[in-house]
Amino acid sequence: MTARRAQALFVVCLASLGCILAGLSFAARSGCRPSTVVAGLAVSFIPYAGLLAVSSSLRRPPPGSLAALALLFGGPLLLAPPLLSDDLYRYLWEGRIWLEGFNPYRLAPDDLALVPLRDEVWLKINNPAIGSIYPPLSQLLFVVAAWFGGQVWMVKLLALLAHAVTAGFVARIAKSSQAPIALALNPLLLSESALNGHLDILCGLALLVTAWALAQQRYARAGIAACAAIGLKVVGLALLPLFARRPKVLLGVSFASVLLLVPLAASRAPVDPVSGAGQFASRWRGNESLFALADWASRQCVGDASADLAARSMMVLAFLLLCALVVKRRVPSLSAARFLIWSVLLLSPQVHPWYLAWLLPIELVAGGSAGLVWSAAVLCAYAPLDLWVSQGVWRMPAWLQIFEYSIVALALIVDPLRPTLQARPAT
Repeated sequence: MTARRAQALFVVCLASLGCILAGLSFAARSGCRPSTVVAGLAVSFIPYAGLLAVSSSLRRPPPGSLAALALLFGGPLLLAPPLLSDDLYRYLWEGRIWLEGFNPYRLAPDDLALVPLRDEVWLKINNPAIGSIYPPLSQLLFVVAAWFGGQVWMVKLLALLAHAVTAGFVARIAKSSQAPIALALNPLLLSESALNGHLDILCGLALLVTAWALAQQRYARAGIAACAAIGLKVVGLALLPLFARRPKVLLGVSFASVLLLVPLAASRAPVDPVSGAGQFASRWRGNESLFALADWASRQCVGDASADLAARSMMVLAFLLLCALVVKRRVPSLSAARFLIWSVLLLSPQVHPWYLAWLLPIELVAGGSAGLVWSAAVLCAYAPLDLWVSQGVWRMPAWLQIFEYSIVALALIVDPLRPTLQARPAT
C-alpha cells in the first residue's frame, strides 16, 4: 500500500470512529438503552481495526499528539450520562462523606448516620448496603473530585486525562508505532474513561511504569509506581513477585502496601456483612472464565455448600504457583508483568470490562495483540445491562460467556507474542 493511500484510509477510519463516538454520545443524552451504546461500541471496533491495519505504514506520531487524540475522541463522551456503569456515583458519594468527616470503609451508603447527606447521587449508588472496596489513593481522587464540586463530568474528565497521559507514555516507550494509536483510540478504554468514569486506566499506567522501571533497573521508581498501583487497586499486589530478586525493595514495597491497605482491610472485619472488602473477596462473581470451571469441578467434588470457597482457594493457589514460576525462570519484568495480569484476569471470579485497562498498556508495550481482541469481546459482559436497568436482575447467558472466552482463547493461540514463561536469555 502506498503512503498516500494509507494516509487516506487512516483519515477515513479516523473520521468514522469519531462520528460513531459522537453519535453514541448524542444517543446516550437522548435516553437510549444501554444496549444501543454497547452495539455502537462494537461497531466502532471496525474503523478502529482499520486504523491499526494502516498505522504501521505511517510516520510515528509524537507523544503529545497521541494524548491530544485521546482527549479529542473521548471528549464527546464526557457530555453523556454513564449508561454502562454507576460506579462513579459511589466515587462521588465517598469523596463527599470524607469531606463531611465520615469514613466510607465503616459506613455503608445506606447507614442511618448518613441520612442527612442523601441526595441524587445517593439514589444511584449500587450495593448501598456495603462499605467501600477502594484503596486509599482511589479515595484521595474521589475527595479531589468532591472538593471541586462533585460533578459527574469531573470524574469522567479525570479518567480521560489519565487515559491521555497513559497514551502519551506508551508513545514514548513503545517500540511499535501501532501501540500508542491502539491505546489512545481503543473504543473500550475511551468509553470506560470518558463515558463511565472508571479510574482503572490510572492503575494500568502505574502497573506499566512498575514493569518498565524494573526493566530500566530504576528500582526506586518501580517501587513507587507499584505502591501507587496498590493504593489505587488491590490488583497492584500481583506485581510484587517482580521485586523478588531485590529483597530490600521488596521489603519496602510490601511494608508500604500493608500501610496502604490497612484502612481497607481493618475498618471492618472481613466477615462483617457491611465490609466491602470482605464481600468483594468472598461473594462477587461475574464474567469469569477459569474460575467458572474450577467452581463447576468443586461442586462435583465437595458439593454446593463449600464449592465457592474451594474454587477461590484453587485460583489463589494457582496464581501463587505462577508467581513462583515467574521468579524461578527469571522472566523479564515487562513480560512477567503482562503474564501475571493476564493470569489475574483469567483466574478471577469477577472480570468487569474496565479491568482490561490494567492489561492493555502493558500488553501493547510488550507487543501483544490478544488483549486488543479481548477489549472488543468483553463487550459481551454488558449483555444483561438492559434487564438490570429495567428489572434489577443480572443474568449473563452462559453461551455468551463461552463465546467471549472462546474468542479470547483463539486470540491467545494465534498471537505470535502471546504471554509465556520463557526464561531470560543467557548473557
